[in-house]
Amino acid sequence: MKTTLHITNWYPNKWNDVEATFVREQYRLFSKLTDTHLLHIAVRDSGVFFRYKYIKYSTIEEGYYILSKIKSTKIIELLTTFLLLWVLLKSKYKNYDIIHFHIAYPLLSYYSWWKKIFKKPILISEHLSAYHFNFYMPWTTRKLERIKNIFRQDIPLITVSKALLHDIEYFAGITISSWMIIPNVIDKDTFFYNKKNINDTMTFFAVNHWREIKNPFPMLEGFVLLHNKGISFKLILGGYGELVNEMKTFLLDQGMIDKVQFIGKMDKKEIASILSISDGYLIPSSYETFSVVSAQALCCGVPLIGTKLLAIEEYADSSSYLFLETNSANEWMIKLLYFIDNQYLYNHEKIALEANSYLDNEHINTLYQKTIETWFIST
Repeated sequence: MKTTLHITNWYPNKWNDVEATFVREQYRLFSKLTDTHLLHIAVRDSGVFFRYKYIKYSTIEEGYYILSKIKSTKIIELLTTFLLLWVLLKSKYKNYDIIHFHIAYPLLSYYSWWKKIFKKPILISEHLSAYHFNFYMPWTTRKLERIKNIFRQDIPLITVSKALLHDIEYFAGITISSWMIIPNVIDKDTFFYNKKNINDTMTFFAVNHWREIKNPFPMLEGFVLLHNKGISFKLILGGYGELVNEMKTFLLDQGMIDKVQFIGKMDKKEIASILSISDGYLIPSSYETFSVVSAQALCCGVPLIGTKLLAIEEYADSSSYLFLETNSANEWMIKLLYFIDNQYLYNHEKIALEANSYLDNEHINTLYQKTIETWFIST
């Protein structure tokens, strides 16, 4: 197996210990195969104009940061590129066979400029939903061309779902020739099936970075309708984000704030603990590239209820995924009532077994190893 230097712009760090934990899980699994090292390289928003900071997280994980209050995306791209190249010039990183970039933008914004200087072969792993939404910009935005150009340079690409691969191809206007689907890594020591009793009062759970794309209000309105019918339930919401206060205000106005438990930011052990007492995991999102927490729920034997998303359908079917026909309050109420009345239809142990089969870590590592050997056989 080729020695691999992993580089990412998103990673758990001093300022946010739950940032992109899915990248860390993937890296730590891949690192079992060969000599590896990970560099977290980022320009972070700060109150200072410019400050450099280095943090050693472990013997195989380091962070190199520029802290700055600069807001210009072009300058942030250039600073990121400068920091990346400066780090790559360090002698201890020159001996790796391959550089594996986790999330292309902004690290590779100017790869076409510097690839002739650093001639190491590279590959990309992608997780971002932004491609589906054109990075929330008009098609004519010049910045988009820099991002599209990354994928027009015949760089081998790993994505966590076919849905994401197709989104990137559509975004960049190309057909990618070297690609592989490798699902996100689930920590099986934390997320596993424990037999649970059927609850008289159903417990529903969702955890998210609550922002517009997660679209929680049709779901919450559905629970209001359920409550107005006199149906008992317990709703637990974890996570953080700009919509949390609005969600609480809505529930307060509906007289339902005491029926919902808000937990806040959660680590994986806390998520697993709540999943162990949950009957159903809720997916209100408009879009997902994979949905790590949905996969974690399935590994715990917890069925999914929510919007119909192609990426999730790649690893869940009707025996484990009750999806809505339309993302409306009434449809949420209908599906929740169906789930409550038909909970006996869901074989929790079978759900966990099937999820663990698709998300088997040994299989994922074998797939990764064979992919690297195929793509870089002559390196």
